[in-house]
Amino acid sequence: MKIRILSLGLISILFVGCNKQPEVKSEKAQESFEVVDNKISEYMDILDNPDTPKQEQTRVLCKDYPNLYESKYIPALLKLAPKDYSKEKLMSDLKVSTDYYAEKLDINCQ
Repeated sequence: MKIRILSLGLISILFVGCNKQPEVKSEKAQESFEVVDNKISEYMDILDNPDTPKQEQTRVLCKDYPNLYESKYIPALLKLAPKDYSKEKLMSDLKVSTDYYAEKLDINCQ
């Protein structure tokens, strides 16, 4: 009887332990995404602020924002929701947003 209870307890622990491991990965992916998403929000605030110097807006629009978006945001989002997004769609979204700000702020990224 004791062996049966001990066996059931051990199997339960193994089952619960195996089920929690993917959650840890998901939590790390979620945290990583949130950090990058917050940084992108900071960039949007810089671009939306009319008091931001043109040189800083140009740096953010032409360099910082696209680099962060491609190198960190896309991979983090694809880890979280691979069925909901594709790299091509996200790259298209990046182009739409950079084109919008380039026109709005009269910035030409070369």
